[in-house]
Amino acid sequence: MKNLAPTLLRTEMPSPLYGSPACSRPGRTGVRFALVLAVGILLGVGMGIPGLGRPEVARADDQTPIELLKKTEEQEQQPRFRGKKVSVDFTHPFPKVSNWEITHFGVRQERMERISPRGKQEEIVVIRGREKLHYITKQGLLVREIIQGDALTFDPKKKNIDLARKNYTIKTMGESKVDTRKVVRIHLQPRFAGRPRQEIWIDPEVGLSLRSELYRESGNLSSMETFSEVEINPALSDTVLQLKLPRQVRRAEVVVYPQPDMESALKNFDWPVYVPGFLPEGFALRGIVLNRIGNLSRLQLMYSDGISALSVFEEQYRPAPGSSIGPKFFPEDGYLTVSHGLTNLLAFLRGEMKLVVVGEIEKEEINRIAESMKPTTATGGTPQ
Repeated sequence: MKNLAPTLLRTEMPSPLYGSPACSRPGRTGVRFALVLAVGILLGVGMGIPGLGRPEVARADDQTPIELLKKTEEQEQQPRFRGKKVSVDFTHPFPKVSNWEITHFGVRQERMERISPRGKQEEIVVIRGREKLHYITKQGLLVREIIQGDALTFDPKKKNIDLARKNYTIKTMGESKVDTRKVVRIHLQPRFAGRPRQEIWIDPEVGLSLRSELYRESGNLSSMETFSEVEINPALSDTVLQLKLPRQVRRAEVVVYPQPDMESALKNFDWPVYVPGFLPEGFALRGIVLNRIGNLSRLQLMYSDGISALSVFEEQYRPAPGSSIGPKFFPEDGYLTVSHGLTNLLAFLRGEMKLVVVGEIEKEEINRIAESMKPTTATGGTPQ
């Protein structure tokens, strides 16, 4: 849920950093999860990709909107690419702009750099198979994330198109160009109230989402992402995936254990597992992840309606030393509410556990989910 948690919560409640272009490309959008929006991309002529650069490539009018959306999720079929991405968040008093330079080698082989208006590196993310390195320049902090287990290709930010078609009206809105490339505009209209509407511009030749826009239910534009200066199959050196750091760097490590089902989560998590008795209509369990950060265990239950995301984070509540009311993270009433754009978050205490519910849904539904959280001993619940 990239971008799901606001900055003030990153230390207290970091979400997994995995996911390749889907974490940041305009197709997920919002994807951010944290929060928001996601992006994926390309591979090319001479790389053995069926149909790329040859006459038999399917034309835009030969592909349905469902086929085009699925193509953006087929990272194994996409070419190498290099390009720049601009993300604009319109939920601030003044639009907040982020500039990224992205080099994509293939599945879980990628480098992303966030660049300041003055041209300085502010963040660097390098993905190398099971390992993900996230360096935050101003903080001098390197977070290393390593995936353990058999689920290397697990990506909770990946769309579930079959689920999305049940919860959204999906249709083609015509052709245009983005960064000189021919694209098809796809419109996703939610069938239920309180969900964001999305527009995605897809390159039908290579399955690249080049632009996306996310709208509030009121119709106001919430966020936008777009690519430019895209090069398909550029000459790339493996040194791009190397990360050179200064000597003095603070380090943290997160070990990620994807759980195949609720039975495994109950077995491996050190504390009671709480599950929601209520879910907004159309949402289904998409993934379960156990994170270990030092001696801290944090469980994340991920839900989705195919496009919009919802997560529940769970960990043992550990009051600050000498405090009778708990850590500064919580106000005195024990509840913390944060709203940012289309994302709403509620953190609260339940028994000996600290629970956080965050998603691209309305506050009322977040509150209903929180109220319905109860410990479970059931072993059912396999992610879709």
